[in-house]
Amino acid sequence: MTVASRKVQAACSRRAEFLMPALFMAVSLFSLWQTQDMSQLGAIFPATIAVVILIAGALRLVQLMLRGVQGNAERTRGSTPRKLLLVLAMVAWALAMPWIGFLTAGLTSFFLLMMVAQHGLWTSRRLLAHLVTGTILVAFFYGLFALLLHVPLPVGRWWLG
Repeated sequence: MTVASRKVQAACSRRAEFLMPALFMAVSLFSLWQTQDMSQLGAIFPATIAVVILIAGALRLVQLMLRGVQGNAERTRGSTPRKLLLVLAMVAWALAMPWIGFLTAGLTSFFLLMMVAQHGLWTSRRLLAHLVTGTILVAFFYGLFALLLHVPLPVGRWWLG
């Protein structure tokens, strides 16, 4: 393996590859500092997530420094309508969650995002893979937050009657 092939391919620019982990680390340090004003029990979740993000950001910076970053001059701008649809789907998810609940909004938004992000042709196998993956991911996050961490997730006003 040559040195050039070991370099990390920049998604946007070399500067952005170093800037993003540094920003995430700064936000996580700020979040850790903010947990000082919380109760001990209330600070567990945000402090844990902040530490994980801090470690991940530090590891990414070390990786970038050790391997180097290859510029991305061939980067295309992408599809503006597709980008707008992705943002609209995420905004719709956030606005719909109080009304239809976490599970329904999560599953619906996952499938909408996959439909917008999918570049290739839809096959029955690909559709089935998206359906199974989306269901597993949403169920995993529901279990993690609602059952394990006891974070109250919206049930949905429509389902409460």
